[in-house]
Amino acid sequence: MALIVKDTLIRKRDGALPAGSSGFFVSVPSVFLFGLAEGDKIVGEIKIKEGEEKETKEKEITLILEKESGDSFLHIPAEDWDMNFMREGRADLKLKEAIQGGKEKRKQLYPKKDVTTSPAIGCRIS
Repeated sequence: MALIVKDTLIRKRDGALPAGSSGFFVSVPSVFLFGLAEGDKIVGEIKIKEGEEKETKEKEITLILEKESGDSFLHIPAEDWDMNFMREGRADLKLKEAIQGGKEKRKQLYPKKDVTTSPAIGCRIS
């Protein structure tokens, strides 16, 4: 199962960034990524809507986790960065698993049910 983050804002950040970051990130409340550590990688899909007709484009992505007290920042790696992400400035994410530490240990984020969050709905468990 997955953590589904709907209609999240893609933002740019300057200053100190995790290694490999493009400088663009999305934020997620830290409570949804409990048990993960700074620098872990999150594997999933990013969906963006393009153009007037809002055609959806999906891309597999591996995000870099940066933890703060209230929010976690998921950095889009430079190798995965696509300028199309900024056309709308918002995206949907379906985050499936974490790669913990340098040992490539994989862990499903939510093994039993999908969890959906967005700025508009808060949290919903399917």
